[in-house]
Amino acid sequence: MSWLIYFVAVCLALLAADLLVHLVYGYLALPRFEARPPFRVPPPPHDAQIPETVRIPTGPGGDLELEGGVYLPQDENPRGLIVFCPETEGSYLTAMNYTPALVEAGFAVLSFSFRNQEPSDSQPGYRAMHWFTEHEVEDLHAVLNFVEQMPQFSGLPIGLFGVSRGAGVALAGGASRPEVAAIWSQGAFPTHGLVVHFSMKWIEAVTGYWGRFIPRWHVAVTTWFTMRMSEWRNGGRFVRLEPNMAKWQGRYAMFVCGARDNYVPSRFAQDLCRRSRRSLDEGLWVVPHAKHNLEREAAREDYDRRVVQFFEQIVPARTVPQPREQAFAG
Repeated sequence: MSWLIYFVAVCLALLAADLLVHLVYGYLALPRFEARPPFRVPPPPHDAQIPETVRIPTGPGGDLELEGGVYLPQDENPRGLIVFCPETEGSYLTAMNYTPALVEAGFAVLSFSFRNQEPSDSQPGYRAMHWFTEHEVEDLHAVLNFVEQMPQFSGLPIGLFGVSRGAGVALAGGASRPEVAAIWSQGAFPTHGLVVHFSMKWIEAVTGYWGRFIPRWHVAVTTWFTMRMSEWRNGGRFVRLEPNMAKWQGRYAMFVCGARDNYVPSRFAQDLCRRSRRSLDEGLWVVPHAKHNLEREAAREDYDRRVVQFFEQIVPARTVPQPREQAFAG
């Protein structure tokens, strides 16, 4: 029995040492994980429509307010409502960098800034980053609840439009909202998967050939600890996106990414598309020459045409009135 006790003791010691390695390297990786990349967020077009400003209560007790804007078509009789979730460092005003063709086509666009994203209120004790948390998902639910109380949008089909961090929020939050008929997901990413991807690239860059011998699962465990530490430090729980994707089956979904995106490689959009139970031909558009969040700049005419055609799918076909003698025949 002594050899068995010795074997178990050695195994426990190795597990403890491995756990210590994960904790130490997880902690050392925190600054890199929390550092915000230098995103390029173009200002809204100088001739963009000025929206009707709205304030939307959010938070457990409704003690925070999100500022948003409603963009209406010229005749103010919208065919549908598109809720826009902005990118990191964006705001509700940056919706017009992506959605002007929808307004011209007769859709209303309701955009909003997440909490801790100007000009909305900030939550004490929470540090918003480029990784989305349960707080941003709660904000989207608050916006959709607000929409239900607006008589001007009663009965309209609802779609979601999200960019980068906002796309992840839209996918996670909209998955449990059956009233959402479609989503345009641009530059979405699963947080843990993207962190592991860049961690592996960094290891290979530092160690060269030897980095190939470090198991991916081992890096995934370390980054898991990094994320848990960051949640504790910043007051928000990260949302795992992958389990929500199957809930988009049976609804319209388009996954858009740039072929030259250095932040979110196109394979992540492909994976999310597959997880939503649709083919890549049906639900994926990789925009040639486009960088992160700049798909419209790379292919403006094609982009506007595609986004309008996509959301027109949720608009009920207009009933063609029959001649009076046929309507009452029989």
